[in-house]
Amino acid sequence: MTSLTVLTHYTAMGGVRRYFRQFWATKGSRRTRLQVMVGIAGIMMAAHFVEVILWAAMYYLRGILHSPIAAMYFSIASYSTTGEGGFSLPHHWQGLGGFESMNAMLMFGWSTAMLAAVVMKMHNLDD
Repeated sequence: MTSLTVLTHYTAMGGVRRYFRQFWATKGSRRTRLQVMVGIAGIMMAAHFVEVILWAAMYYLRGILHSPIAAMYFSIASYSTTGEGGFSLPHHWQGLGGFESMNAMLMFGWSTAMLAAVVMKMHNLDD
């Protein structure tokens, strides 16, 4: 799951780079920096949502949770590291929720680093 999540995030971050390069190449266009940041945030949110869905699908398809809704709810609670939810995994699978949270922290960190890089490049446009 970690490899699949990293691959998904890598693909999305490539989309962020392409989207930003398009802005960079057409900095005189009508597209504002705010629009660019909203677009980038949208790409990142979509990536995180797909990653939640991947984890939820695994929980459901492996029979760990017996309802797609329960799997999605548990996954979003684990991925967002809130840990709340009312659903719990069977005893021998309980560590998986924490592992999803660790994985998500890495993906959130990656997104944060990408946002910081974009903001720095935007500020360099002013120089």
